[in-house]
Amino acid sequence: MDSNDKLLMDLAVQLGLGRSEASVSKADRMSDIADKYKGKSDQELLSEIMKVKQSLKKDKTQYEKQMKAIKALRSMMTGEQKARLEKLIRLLEADD
Repeated sequence: MDSNDKLLMDLAVQLGLGRSEASVSKADRMSDIADKYKGKSDQELLSEIMKVKQSLKKDKTQYEKQMKAIKALRSMMTGEQKARLEKLIRLLEADD
């Protein structure tokens, strides 16, 4: 697992989206994260995002690392996914 993958997995664990056990494969962890949010409405997802945002912004250094990891996801996405990720990034970076 390269450092970006580890950072993404650490981010998921910190946000309560994944498991920290080293024996669980990357695919299993990503599947668990996807399953947690499957079937939720956009409003439910937005509410979760705002909770995560509040948590992230408590520690500026950690926030910057996590935003870097989130932005690194772009290279693994389709055009539509990238567009949604960009909206997510704007929400997380917006000042309230």
